[in-house]
Amino acid sequence: MMRRSGVLRSYMVSLLALGGLWLILGTPSAHAIVFSLNQDGCTGGCGSGSTVFGTVDVVQGVDANHVNVTVTLNSPSQFVNTGAGEALEFNLSGDPAITITGLTSGFSVGPAPASASTFGSFDYSIDCSGCGHGRSSPLPGPIDFTVEKTASGALAPTDFIANAGGFFFASDIIGPSGLTGNVAAIGSAVVGPAAVPEAGSLLLLGSGLLGLGAWGRTRSRKHV
Repeated sequence: MMRRSGVLRSYMVSLLALGGLWLILGTPSAHAIVFSLNQDGCTGGCGSGSTVFGTVDVVQGVDANHVNVTVTLNSPSQFVNTGAGEALEFNLSGDPAITITGLTSGFSVGPAPASASTFGSFDYSIDCSGCGHGRSSPLPGPIDFTVEKTASGALAPTDFIANAGGFFFASDIIGPSGLTGNVAAIGSAVVGPAAVPEAGSLLLLGSGLLGLGAWGRTRSRKHV
């Protein structure tokens, strides 16, 4: 009986462990919004046609007061410092006082407010301080940083709002055409779906449960 009890305890512990794995696999991902930098404001065009120059991913951070931002340009586009704008410009609902931390090397907190030429002005910006003047010494990025409200209160990805012209973000870049200028994100963004267990993960979990059940029955018969 003692052996059977030990087998049963091992079986139950394994089931609990797999249950924890299930919870991890099934936990929704942090709320995320992805904006597409697809508006070309460069004189002569930084791209051609419907070029998508990159994306801005805005994700809820470690708590309700932090939001993580990642700006990724599609090669061969790179960030520059032409004076026409900043590496990134953005707005927040209510124009709150904020702290920006974790900035990628080569970038720093820029002027506030800042202008992005034809795309209008924004309340906050990130400067490509490691870039040369004009199109010299561009940086490919990506730019990563975390935004935190200085005062108490929540900050969410949905607090990143459009400026008066309807633009959510703007970046000063050198594009595939070799020309420089601002590109921007406008209109609806793609909201990241909640993470669900992949088919392979579900199969692995189910196989583990079945295997444990068969192992427990075999051990029980041997030690009865």
